Amino acid sequence: MSKEELIAGLNEDLAAEWGTVIRYTYQAAKSFGIRGIELREMFAEETQDELGHAAFLTDVIIDLGGEPTSQPKDFEKPDDLKAMLELDLKLELEDVENYMKHAQMAGELGLVELEMKLEEMAADEAGHARELRRILKGFD
Repeated sequence: MSKEELIAGLNEDLAAEWGTVIRYTYQAAKSFGIRGIELREMFAEETQDELGHAAFLTDVIIDLGGEPTSQPKDFEKPDDLKAMLELDLKLELEDVENYMKHAQMAGELGLVELEMKLEEMAADEAGHARELRRILKGFD
């Protein structure tokens, strides 16, 4: 385990966060109807949370001597609301897995603060996933 491997992992997380900010903004614009109104609000709230994650990751990558990515992770662009939410759920769960993996890496390098913050961010993404599962139940 090296610091460079951790920086690469954190840049993957950062690209995912930038992609999520763009995806949620895009999805909010594509949300119509009565359900869409509520989803627009949710996407706006979640975007702020994801921006906070991105700002933290940017700082940490620089603090570790790396260069933060400014390239977002690409994403699919489904047209219907349910497909959007299913995509979001899938990607939030991937984020949880990646944050936990990178938290373990940070722990192995003795970066306790970073390890704990990444675990906290994983928990935050898991909370987003739980909210998405609840919303999706209403689509059946």
